[in-house]
Amino acid sequence: MRTREPVENRFATVITELDKARKAIAVWAVLVLVFTVVSFFYSEPILLALVRLLNRKVVAYDPSEAFLSMVSLAFYCGIVLSLPIGAWMIWHGALAPRLPGLKRLGGIIIVVATGLFASGVLLGYFVLLPSGIGFLAGFESKDVKALISARKFISFCGTMLIALGLSFEAPLVSYLLARLGWLGTRFFRNKWRHAVLGCTVIAAVITPTPDIWNMTLMGLPLFGLYFVSFVVVWVVEATRKTAKT
Repeated sequence: MRTREPVENRFATVITELDKARKAIAVWAVLVLVFTVVSFFYSEPILLALVRLLNRKVVAYDPSEAFLSMVSLAFYCGIVLSLPIGAWMIWHGALAPRLPGLKRLGGIIIVVATGLFASGVLLGYFVLLPSGIGFLAGFESKDVKALISARKFISFCGTMLIALGLSFEAPLVSYLLARLGWLGTRFFRNKWRHAVLGCTVIAAVITPTPDIWNMTLMGLPLFGLYFVSFVVVWVVEATRKTAKT
């Protein structure tokens, strides 16, 4: 008969895990700060790359907005640049001990995670952002010209690009959860209606503007990633069944 772990031991385990998470979060926060400071010195060319999507100039509505816009842009860049290291910390501290069969593939998994994130950002920069910005700018007329705030524009671009990059991690996360035995194809078959609703809600939350066009642009990749994740989990299950036979 299996003996239950004493409550004191379980409590100590939880405290240990929380302490590790606290230290990891602190290290990641310092990395974000360091990369933010470094990115600040390159914020002007990065802003110019984003402004090309507008094909016009952005404006600052008060003397501090220009500086705060550059700080905000540098902060977004700091988050993005620190993500591969953050992913490595998550893998090394939480996932690798539970997936000993994949422990040697940690480097490959981080490279794949970085590649997926970059794919989402590139899709957003070259396809979704130009389309979304063009749609909003299309409501201008001879009498109404939009003066676009630098801070709001950076927030719009930064939120959409980071959200898309993170959403593209769904297939990899689904693969790892399937290898842990926490996710199966039955979940995708039974919850697809909830997934449609969830993708719509997520698109509405992370889209900086409330218009239907940009929500749709954000939602469609999320729907696609749901089905790609389903295929990934199906392959994991099929491989596991083949190995048993």
